Amino acid sequence: MLVALCLLVLFSLGGGIWGAQSTIGHWTGELFQGICHQNPMRSYYVNDLQMAVNSRCFGVFIGLLIGWISIPLMLRAKVKKNLLLWFLLLAVIVQIIDFAGNLIQIWENSNLTRLILGGWLGFATTSSVYDLFQTNN
Repeated sequence: MLVALCLLVLFSLGGGIWGAQSTIGHWTGELFQGICHQNPMRSYYVNDLQMAVNSRCFGVFIGLLIGWISIPLMLRAKVKKNLLLWFLLLAVIVQIIDFAGNLIQIWENSNLTRLILGGWLGFATTSSVYDLFQTNN
């Protein structure tokens, strides 16, 4: 799983790290086109090429990876499952509020806020299932 998440993050960086002329049309862009809208205005750039995913999706992928790496720490700390489920619920609610506030033009979110909130959601998702990896000795 760790290798898969590392590859997910690596491939989401897009064609810029692979020497492509463009990410859209490159295999990295094609890989994510079914799950990400790949809006250039909402994406970061690597080597002057748009990443294969937007900033929120990249944040989710980074959060999933950090959450996965954190599972041994959560197991050791015996973090309460209910607390992590509330953490996930709050992350989802904040995503909805952020999207809605931007949609009805109360505020304009930025790539940085999308990245941070996506990271929170990814981390909360992974951490909410951490106890599935607990072994009973």
